[in-house]
Amino acid sequence: MTGVGFAAGATEVGEVRIEVRAVNGRALSLRSRVSSACAPFEAAIEEQVRARLQRGTVTVIVELKAGGALLPDASLLRKVAAELQALAKELGLAPPSLVEVVQLANSGSRGDAVTARALPPQFLALVHAALDDLQAHREKDGCSTVAAIEQQLAEFAGHVQAASQRAPQLSEAYRERLLQRVQEFLASHTTGPVPAIDLVREVAIYTDRVDVAEELQRLTAHLVEIRAVLARGGEVGRRLEFLLQELLRETNTLGSKSPDTTMAHTAVAMKSCIDRMKEQVANLE
Repeated sequence: MTGVGFAAGATEVGEVRIEVRAVNGRALSLRSRVSSACAPFEAAIEEQVRARLQRGTVTVIVELKAGGALLPDASLLRKVAAELQALAKELGLAPPSLVEVVQLANSGSRGDAVTARALPPQFLALVHAALDDLQAHREKDGCSTVAAIEQQLAEFAGHVQAASQRAPQLSEAYRERLLQRVQEFLASHTTGPVPAIDLVREVAIYTDRVDVAEELQRLTAHLVEIRAVLARGGEVGRRLEFLLQELLRETNTLGSKSPDTTMAHTAVAMKSCIDRMKEQVANLE
């Protein structure tokens, strides 16, 4: 979401320079700093920005270059002058001077005249050029970010593969160890034989609690979906944030269910990958 776009050129109000800066943000937050001569178009500029961007903290700076036109739009001046002349005639006062008309038009005191005006064609084209430049920078940075995420996905998938290979062995070894200990306990604390079927059933129920096959399956499915989202492109930030939350949830369950130290270390490495991916996803729109 980070980037900066520039555009400068002649417009209906004179030589204008437009700068659009964007940094990371969960939603779209827009700030603007517009010169007084361009103030009537501030709302229209904001509308154009919101139509092009969805996330990030965006700052728009619009400056009238030195030597540019110092007068407001001619049609605005005519309207202000006509109204002032009519009022002066009604009150029996001297007609307003050109300086007074210009000062009133520039002051912003006539809100209906200086705000919420549509962008004239040249000014609109300049706004689009600045936004195009910003998008180009963001897309370039986005490609680098996606490459970094894919690298972390590959590392994460390697950990999932290692956990998938170790999980069945751990489940079987844990079942045998638990069964042996239960048998030893029963031999030293009971006088009569315990039905084998009851013993096996209880051990199987407890052993299922440490089975992580479903978690590994869901982790693999989430990885497939993340790669598909990145491949589709477009607005991917919020979707990826949700999927990473799901990865973290399944990874936490994986680590808490497994009694094996090696599996616990694998879960820690997986969470480190997720943290790094979260940092990268924060840069995507």
